[in-house]
Amino acid sequence: MKKLLTAIALIACLILPLSAMAMSTVADNELSTVTGQAGVSINVDVTANLTIGTLAWGDANGFTGYTNMGFVGIDNMNMTIHVGGRQDGVFSGGANYLGNQPLTIDVGTNGSGATLVMIGIPTFHITVSSLDMNIFVSGGALATGPTSTVAQGLGEVYLAGVDLKLGIGATSAAIDASAGYVTIGAAGAGNTGVNIGFNIGIGSLAIGTLSYGNTTSILAPLFSGAATAGFVGISGLNLTNITLAGGVAIGVGTLNGTALGVPTFGTQTMVNLIFANGTQISIPGAIYGTILLAQDKALTVGVGQLGNFYIGGVTAQLVDNNVTAGLGFAPHSIVQIWAH
Repeated sequence: MKKLLTAIALIACLILPLSAMAMSTVADNELSTVTGQAGVSINVDVTANLTIGTLAWGDANGFTGYTNMGFVGIDNMNMTIHVGGRQDGVFSGGANYLGNQPLTIDVGTNGSGATLVMIGIPTFHITVSSLDMNIFVSGGALATGPTSTVAQGLGEVYLAGVDLKLGIGATSAAIDASAGYVTIGAAGAGNTGVNIGFNIGIGSLAIGTLSYGNTTSILAPLFSGAATAGFVGISGLNLTNITLAGGVAIGVGTLNGTALGVPTFGTQTMVNLIFANGTQISIPGAIYGTILLAQDKALTVGVGQLGNFYIGGVTAQLVDNNVTAGLGFAPHSIVQIWAH
């Protein structure tokens, strides 16, 4: 019990410096209807091909029994993406697509002296025709990277037919559609961190194919050429009217365990993320798709259908922790990251 109370007190000390400011941007509900008289508007209509040879994260000293440097990452990533204004529904017909909300950037200060950057989310249509990459683990060195991205492959991930529409709520005119906003401000007095608030609406997200598999069968040593590649995945995944709302305060700081009477903790520098009460993702509509097995990543050859799935009315919400009175424990949900 003593160790438990000590741990609780320790976490409380981490939370307290930021907790007082973690809610400020979330409480500014009037931001969703404010229009600035000056600022920046940005419209985008871009198609891009992205290729990354290797993207990996490494651990310099490993762990017991595996003390040489190791990497985990992806290689041979290829993606084609298009970002532009919507041309569906109330945005369709003639030049109605010009009614899309652009990306906007404004900076302002309220009567109390608090300054915020407000970024208006555009009503964009984003498509990804394909994304293909291999996942691997490998030894290597920092200067030269992984020694091999092939010998210890974990599998291949394939994504195709992604269609994302930002903005919900428009029923009669394109100009009424809103994709929401993101605000950025200080997390507290002085240089304590950043506070991010958000209220983002996504009209729909559709994924034609999402698959994972192995280009070499794990049974090949037993059955030779009779055992070949295989993939499992989802076809026709659809989500509608997705809302992300809430906020997070992010701060980096160092905590001295000895000064707190917990010397075994040491002195750790951490990234602290404190979430506003009620931060949530909401998907009130249907989520549905088909689960398939196939011989190829596109899930088109030798297809076997495992079934269909349907999920309705999803809400995932981060709330304040259930605090025991008298411990001085700051209540907000928190994630902390440090090295070991």
